[in-house]
Amino acid sequence: MNPIASRTTSLVVVGLILVSFLQTMPIALPQGSQQPARIQLWLSTDRPLRGQILVVSGRLSSVSNNLPIPLVSVRLQYFRVGDTNATRDVTMITNSPSGRFQDLVNTTYLLRIGPWIVNASFTPQLVYQAASAVQSFTVVVQPALSLYVYPHQVTLGQEVDFNGLLFACIPCLNDNVTVELIRPNNTYIVVPLRLNATGGPYPGGYYDAKFMPDTPGEWHVMAIWAGNEVSLPTNSTVEALFVEAPGSMQSGPMELLPYAVILLVAVVVIALLKRRGGKKTRRESNAV
Repeated sequence: MNPIASRTTSLVVVGLILVSFLQTMPIALPQGSQQPARIQLWLSTDRPLRGQILVVSGRLSSVSNNLPIPLVSVRLQYFRVGDTNATRDVTMITNSPSGRFQDLVNTTYLLRIGPWIVNASFTPQLVYQAASAVQSFTVVVQPALSLYVYPHQVTLGQEVDFNGLLFACIPCLNDNVTVELIRPNNTYIVVPLRLNATGGPYPGGYYDAKFMPDTPGEWHVMAIWAGNEVSLPTNSTVEALFVEAPGSMQSGPMELLPYAVILLVAVVVIALLKRRGGKKTRRESNAV
């Protein structure tokens, strides 16, 4: 190989390495010689459900003309509000030519629900000044609410028991569950009930009460919990309750009376027809 060409190639390689090094390493230059930079930061949701993927995306650009800054490092740190140490700390390279970056976070690995912040930072480079941006979000849970009604069929004046469990709510004690009892005419009664601790390793609370329906017909019963800052709202399935008027069971045979009369008339008619048939047969026998 030509020595001059070989030397030129070596200088180009060294130059490229030097440019790459200067681009990724912070360099303390006079403030006036660097352009201000900006980080834009977006979240796919500010209330991710624990176990879901939170998408954190952003863009690094210059402030003056909004030009993207590609192929440089941006650091993302995730802090639980109140903590001093980051739970998640990642560094990524901005895309070329868009200057964008993206982090997919499995919220299960953030370990705790509640309020969080993510801080995106860019250290000063050869051309651009340092920049940062912060977004906040809250990791929440989806509790489950059950409802049991017993018995499902009563007579007006009898009491009905209902109870249920609010499971996997954090925190949910010293709170209320609202039970809606919907009459056959679609008016309803609202009963707020205090949650009591269930004990055990899983958070939850139970409620129970008695109720005396005031209207015959088909009722519908549903429990509702409004949620809180770290638990989403939830409601139970709708349970049906059948309320009969007093004496409705005794009036059942009276309702069958018309059918009994019809049956009796039919029996009498059949008997008369058979009797007439028997007389006709005897007359024919005597005539022979």
